[in-house]
Amino acid sequence: MLSMGAHLKLFNLKSVRTQCLVWCGALLLYCQVGVAQAQVIIMNGVAVAREAVAANGVTPHKMPGFSISVDEKKLNLLEDYERYIRHRMWEKALTSLKELSDTKSTSRLLPTKDGFLIDAEDRVFQALTALPAEGREAFRLFFDGKARKQFEDLTSSGQLLTPQAIQEARLVFSQYFLTSIGDDVADLLGNDAFEQGKFPQAARYWRAILDHHPDSNLSEVDLNVKYALALIRNRQLEQAASTIQLISQQYADQKVTLGGESVDPVVYLKALLPADSEKNSSHTLASTVLSNRLSQPLELTGKTLQPRWQVTFLDQTAEQAIANSQSDYYGRSKSYQTFVPPMAVDDQRAYFNFYGICFGVDLQSGKLVWRNAKFKDLGTNFNNYSFHQSSNLNQYHITVDGDYVLTTLIPQKEMNRYRACYRLIAYQRDSGKQLWQSNQTNESFISRPLIDGDQVYVISHQQNNKLLTLNCLQLKTGKKQWSIPLGSVVAGNSSNGMPIMPIPILRKTGDSLLILTNNGALFEINLSTKAINWAFRYPYKVDQSSTNHYYAALDEEVQLHSEGQMLRDANLVYFKEAGMDEVFALDLSVKKMLWKRPIKTSAQLVGIDQKNLYLLSRELEAIDRQSHELNWAVKLPVAAGGMSALLGPDRLWVFTSRGIFEISQTNGDVLEIYRGHDLTSLGGSIDFQRGLMLCISNQAVTAYPVGDSDPPPAAETDIETENKQP
Repeated sequence: MLSMGAHLKLFNLKSVRTQCLVWCGALLLYCQVGVAQAQVIIMNGVAVAREAVAANGVTPHKMPGFSISVDEKKLNLLEDYERYIRHRMWEKALTSLKELSDTKSTSRLLPTKDGFLIDAEDRVFQALTALPAEGREAFRLFFDGKARKQFEDLTSSGQLLTPQAIQEARLVFSQYFLTSIGDDVADLLGNDAFEQGKFPQAARYWRAILDHHPDSNLSEVDLNVKYALALIRNRQLEQAASTIQLISQQYADQKVTLGGESVDPVVYLKALLPADSEKNSSHTLASTVLSNRLSQPLELTGKTLQPRWQVTFLDQTAEQAIANSQSDYYGRSKSYQTFVPPMAVDDQRAYFNFYGICFGVDLQSGKLVWRNAKFKDLGTNFNNYSFHQSSNLNQYHITVDGDYVLTTLIPQKEMNRYRACYRLIAYQRDSGKQLWQSNQTNESFISRPLIDGDQVYVISHQQNNKLLTLNCLQLKTGKKQWSIPLGSVVAGNSSNGMPIMPIPILRKTGDSLLILTNNGALFEINLSTKAINWAFRYPYKVDQSSTNHYYAALDEEVQLHSEGQMLRDANLVYFKEAGMDEVFALDLSVKKMLWKRPIKTSAQLVGIDQKNLYLLSRELEAIDRQSHELNWAVKLPVAAGGMSALLGPDRLWVFTSRGIFEISQTNGDVLEIYRGHDLTSLGGSIDFQRGLMLCISNQAVTAYPVGDSDPPPAAETDIETENKQP
């Protein structure tokens, strides 16, 4: 049997004239490089050091910020392999690749050159398929016979029947995909995965053939149809629609055989799409909790808006306690006075979480339906020093789905506890009755809970521990079903030296969950396999100094309670993290960063349309999605948190300390300013629900009817008269 060197010599004799020239040049180059390398090593080793520094500079897991572990041994082998490829040292490259494939991983992730960390097996496969044409020929020459023999042994019975055979076939795929039988084994694995309901894996196998096996004898239209079927079954409807369009354009009038019948693939695939898929696809831009993209413009009449109702939740006792905390050293760096409570809305009510006082308000009447505690008690509990040490205002969350309202908060009875935890509590939507609470342990919940059917996804950490964990809980009981450790954050410090944890953002699409850590990492989690698909890393510097802010003015970022945000449009994701001065655009279909640009640290993403990204601080900025240039900016009197915007077809609305500003999306001109009924507030968040414009300030929530020429008289509810409320 020929050795690898003998195989390569045989391969190099294929074209005598060309190869002679190549090898003569290579010999000369080798001599020169060998002398140069010897000189470098003997003199100072500068070149080696530079290469190491360059590698460290671009390796995602070594960037400052969120900590993700990788398999260093496998990473070193991967770097050796890619270095050999660059120098066209095929024998060493293939030897390194074989060792790379045979080495068991101690971590699921390996870095790419684009800032992503992906599954180690996928990363090795990516390195294999990146071989240039000459390297592919060498690979096929050396491994084709061995791969063909292994595959023939597996398929001698005509089909893959046992789990052991499937496992061996996967090994053939990962190690020998570029050989002549690579497309056949990938197709068989795709068929097997599809039959077992493993649609993401099936799509991966068929996509690999289409992308990396151009000389395949398999039918391209059949592969595209099977790929589209896997996408549809996995609820990746946008990608499926794109594939169907490709089939209609490139394989017009071609038929495929499905179930023994010849069918038009385009008609067949479109019939499998959900009836509302086109509607859902057209509204993907509205999938954000901070902004509501409207299909019709709002018709506001008169410069002074008359409210349908108003609920004032800032009790005088609490207001005085907040004012006192601002004059004391422990409250100056929190900016309690500009805090706007988060809101969740269903078809009947709006729900709020004001420093742990959770309450529901009827949307049409403004009646206070329920509350979990008395507002007047907040002022007393607010004076607890331990609360000011532990509190992170962005950790107060609320969400509603079905019969459940979920909140994260520090219970009032624990506000005097040193380093209190944020509990996850479920309330009955109609009555406000507490249904369950997270276990009384040191676990603190930091993300907004995401409800999906009978499950809840939420991120937590153990107090005094910076490891973030994704949890899946039962909605009815709160019991933990499973969890995934994500990595460790680099937490900042408050003015009294307490750690400030980042607030992750969760977004679900199909069977995957995107998690923005707000600490330098973006994850995609496969919910079916309960594993990390990939992570994107970028530098995130955290100020860990314990600066006393007693005499210092509050930063704009603190006053506005700027939050990280992530917006998704099909495969494009835009995000800007809290505390960062950059906004990113990613294309998830190719795992690539499209662009990034500097922006104010205090700016927060509040919306997206076909042309622009909109970021709000004390000015509203429109960033072009394609060129990432600033199209326009306008200064606004924004003075409180809850930053958000309503986006219409050609204009948008922002709730400020001077009223509601109506702004042109074309050039940023202020078209109108509407004075509302919350004249003493600092402004806040804005939303549109069931014909009402909801404005939530630091002291009240006010509902304005839109398009109603004769609105009912204003109803006001003041928490000073809460004894009359339920």
